[in-house]
Amino acid sequence: MTKNFNPSKDTYDALHAAFDHFNAQLFAGKLPPVMLTIHRKKNARGYFWAEQFREKNDDALKLDEIALNPESMGRDTKAVLSTLVHEMVHLEQQHFGQPGKDGYHNKEWGTMMDVVGLTPTATGNPDGARTGKKVTHMIEPGGLFDVACDAFLAQGHDLSWFTLPPVAVEKAKDLSKVKHTCPDCDNKVWGKLGIRVFCGDCDLQMLAEDDHDAEGEEQ
Repeated sequence: MTKNFNPSKDTYDALHAAFDHFNAQLFAGKLPPVMLTIHRKKNARGYFWAEQFREKNDDALKLDEIALNPESMGRDTKAVLSTLVHEMVHLEQQHFGQPGKDGYHNKEWGTMMDVVGLTPTATGNPDGARTGKKVTHMIEPGGLFDVACDAFLAQGHDLSWFTLPPVAVEKAKDLSKVKHTCPDCDNKVWGKLGIRVFCGDCDLQMLAEDDHDAEGEEQ
């Protein structure tokens, strides 16, 4: 590992360089500064959130947030950067248009996406709805974003760090509350795993839930 190895700085430097590049090439430099973050949000490759940051010494100074989900950053770099521009279009609409309520992707937003060379679609396919609560996009081949992104990547920029989705951890079963079932009449009681419980009606030993399930699998 080299002395100057700094993946956090490299990643954020690349994101800020990308924002400035696309702001100049696709939005005529009119977009205001934002706080760029890397943040996990379930079922989202990125998000835009208006006025989420405040300046300590100036309550009137507020910044919008654009975030990218690190779990989606293992894709092709152009695809990741298209998500950044998708959120930049939300930023444009926030300041120069009429945003949909609660993040709704409305017709105006779709038109703004078309202008920068990204085609809105709810399904990721050409026949997908252009508006809705959850809408992604396709990159228009040879469109403004496609050309601008190629120029950006040709400068040597890259986003090489990403994360894998978290591994689900199975919750340990509470063995002090196990269901016991009579194999004849199906009466049930709850008790600690390992105790011997007899059905008062049939005079048969009840089977603990684990034993009962295993027996069912063997049949």
